[in-house]
Amino acid sequence: MTQFLFAPKKAAPEADAKSAAEPAVHTASQDEGWPVLIVDDDAEVHAVTRLALRKVSYKNRRLQLLSAYSAAEAEAILRQRHDIAVILLDVVMETEDAGLRLTQKIREEMGIKATRIILRTGQPGQAPEERVIVDYDINDYKAKTELTTQKLFTTLIAALRSYRDIITIEANRAGLEKIIRASDQLMEMVSMTEFADGALLQVCSLLEQKPEGVICLQKADGGPPTIIAGAGRFSALARSTLDALEDPHVQDAIRTAFERRENVYLDNATTLYLRAEDGNEVAALALQRSPLRQDDRRLLELFASKISASFTNVLLYEKLLAANEQLTLANEDLERRVVERTAELQKANEQLMEMASTDCLTKICNRRRLFELGLQELGRSQRSGVPFSLILFDLDRFKSINDTYGHDAGDEILRQAALRAASCLRLYDTLARHGGEEFAVLLPETQCQDASSVAERIRSHFACLPVLYGKTEIPFTASFGIATHQPGESFDDVLKRADAALYGAKEQGRNRVQTVCSGTR
Repeated sequence: MTQFLFAPKKAAPEADAKSAAEPAVHTASQDEGWPVLIVDDDAEVHAVTRLALRKVSYKNRRLQLLSAYSAAEAEAILRQRHDIAVILLDVVMETEDAGLRLTQKIREEMGIKATRIILRTGQPGQAPEERVIVDYDINDYKAKTELTTQKLFTTLIAALRSYRDIITIEANRAGLEKIIRASDQLMEMVSMTEFADGALLQVCSLLEQKPEGVICLQKADGGPPTIIAGAGRFSALARSTLDALEDPHVQDAIRTAFERRENVYLDNATTLYLRAEDGNEVAALALQRSPLRQDDRRLLELFASKISASFTNVLLYEKLLAANEQLTLANEDLERRVVERTAELQKANEQLMEMASTDCLTKICNRRRLFELGLQELGRSQRSGVPFSLILFDLDRFKSINDTYGHDAGDEILRQAALRAASCLRLYDTLARHGGEEFAVLLPETQCQDASSVAERIRSHFACLPVLYGKTEIPFTASFGIATHQPGESFDDVLKRADAALYGAKEQGRNRVQTVCSGTR
């Protein structure tokens, strides 16, 4: 026979709502259990719930049960603790809708999104509106009279699983933000010492560990691996050979990374492997307190792939410094050596200039180069009186493409978008990556109507033919905004109007062209 946890709720004297021997708010010990908050004005409900859940565990973690006997007490706990996994919340307490009001406050005012909420009531027929369930992200609604131990267990485990997934997604998002910030910082570093020190600190930061590690460089021309940066106990080993490391496990991990050309994961250390285009290699080892989770490994591997370009840039810059030092030591052969070295420097400088003005993924102009050419075109337009036009387009639902097919597929979409857009332009038009999945087209001596035709041609080229990635066809579209230069406008003014037009195209349903060619500034 099914055993229900709770009898139908009866009116009781106020003095019976809480046991005199029990405080208003219970705070469980700070163990590694899942924090579950029971909110109910009936002390018997707390006792029965604790009894039913006393042996429950999920993912090898037991429950950490907290109690509150009113909405106000629950709010006080939630303002102090931000790690509550599940709330078992009574609807009717101080007022008939106290639980619903607390739910609204949790989601809207306190901004707590991850915590799962299960509503319970002892008064059948008091179910909240469907709008409340949806708007306030409520996991479940149960009448106490129908709640068996098994149903409570099933409902709670489902909520814990949902909470765990939300926390994992949030942690991944935060990790990706760290990677983007770290990659941007490393791109600004020009010397190998700065790069090595910065990379080591960023790796430790991603691992959420104090700086404790070492970076070794293996040059393409041979020779033993050289320590180029160290932190913590390794800080004094810079410019030493790998043999200077006293810990044989650290030595073995770094040698293994170089030999296998891959990352090496140990229980107490992680070694990232990087390889530059010219064959030079780097192994970055950071110590850690415990083995990495799979999610952490993926973030580190993504970080390594993002900073490989920075490694190549730094090596190129180091070559330039070395070349300049050699020029100062030229002898009787100076003239011949200067000619040869000048040619090398010119080529290297051209590469640097190209890297500074070119987007490394799509190989088209970057935002910096767009503004340089835009200012030049503005001057020409002011002198001649012939306007230019600017197209901004943004790939629609690009985040969904990344989430569905992966970041490599997303990168291929960006490359194909650049190639297709370029095929629709004149030789003297400029295509640039403005940032993320947004591109810009600078059209000299072009009126609004002609610019609109160009944008429509690009839009159609995107929409009619999916991108083939492996064996998968991935459709994609873009939204376009167009602005034509008006007398007295700056280039920023034109860009802002084009961006407003792009926003309008997005608002009107995407995959369309919107013009603001003669609108107000």
